[in-house]
Amino acid sequence: MRIALTHVQTIHHGIDLSRYRLCENKKHYLSFLGRIAPVKGTHLAIAVAKKSGIPLKIAGEVQPLFRDYFESEVKPHIDGKFVEYVGEADLATKNELLGNSLALLFPIQWDEPFGLVMIEAMACGTPVLALPGGSVKEVVSDGVSGYVCCSVEELARRAREIETSIRPATVRFYAKEYFSLERMVAEYEHLYSAIRDLGSPRSVRELLEVVGKERSVA
Repeated sequence: MRIALTHVQTIHHGIDLSRYRLCENKKHYLSFLGRIAPVKGTHLAIAVAKKSGIPLKIAGEVQPLFRDYFESEVKPHIDGKFVEYVGEADLATKNELLGNSLALLFPIQWDEPFGLVMIEAMACGTPVLALPGGSVKEVVSDGVSGYVCCSVEELARRAREIETSIRPATVRFYAKEYFSLERMVAEYEHLYSAIRDLGSPRSVRELLEVVGKERSVA
């Protein structure tokens, strides 16, 4: 059974911006934060760093499933100077790593459902340089909070220009406007009110029961 939905709404994630510090004086390096896996494009981040001539700091978990990938595609490039692996990152490390970097590299190789690290970087005033995939074009405002690029070469070019093309304060403002915790809560409240106003509690309950049955069959 299929139900024709009269109202469909996307509510993006929001984060507590008070936990992330705006850093306006960047250091000369790029950052990558995420699982060290082929779909996350860690190897492409390294390629961007080398083509741009800008050092790269990598943070993220090396899962057992992708240990071979790390050993063959990432580790040989780590020298502790130009390409550095800093391990997994807690909130304090994220603030330092993301906040101080010229840009976060997000060379995704799959349809990323959202990509929380993108808005964490923006909360620190750090623009995102990404390849398109999944939600990227919904999260990154081209020329405002970063750039959505088509290739490693374009990512490298944007990386060389990023310090003069996008201001950290602008990136932070964009994050506050579109990805704050307050904005997310307000949108959920509005959605729940709209659902409530659709009809009686019984009609809403019946609709949810039908959807629940469909999910259990799928």
